[in-house]
Amino acid sequence: MPSDIERETAGRPTSGVIPSSRIPSAFTWPAAGAMQITSLPGGGCNIKITFSERGIVRSIGPGQIVKVRNIPTKRIAQQYEILIQHADDFESSYSILDQTPNLPAGGSRPLRTPGALVEDGEELYVIGNGGFLHFQLSRAGRLVDPREYIRIEHEGATDVTRQPPEP
Repeated sequence: MPSDIERETAGRPTSGVIPSSRIPSAFTWPAAGAMQITSLPGGGCNIKITFSERGIVRSIGPGQIVKVRNIPTKRIAQQYEILIQHADDFESSYSILDQTPNLPAGGSRPLRTPGALVEDGEELYVIGNGGFLHFQLSRAGRLVDPREYIRIEHEGATDVTRQPPEP
């Protein structure tokens, strides 16, 4: 029997998916922080957002949580994976590594359960003392570059792959 933290659903949700009419014209970045962008073979990319201290991971848009699991580590850190199904066949993936020492299982608060609906920008997880978010976006089962669909940035977000403007 899975623990309270490790819950997964089989397949895609059959009800409760946010209708296309409610999808925002642009998704929102899932967190603020320094970004490292790695292109992947076959398309799409992985976006790593670093939290030097406290950080909040948020849903990029309205959707339904389809998977939540705790990934065991051999370190003090806690690692979690959250998948959210959005309208128009988008799926966002959040792999969270929380380096907060002496953190109880589940982090600072209980993780959401599969089947739960989330709104645009809704808090998914709070990192207390440093960590990382590896974020990916797919559409119709294929990885896509999130920068093509995410237009709204959180205050303080920094993309380390972009060059500063010349004076």
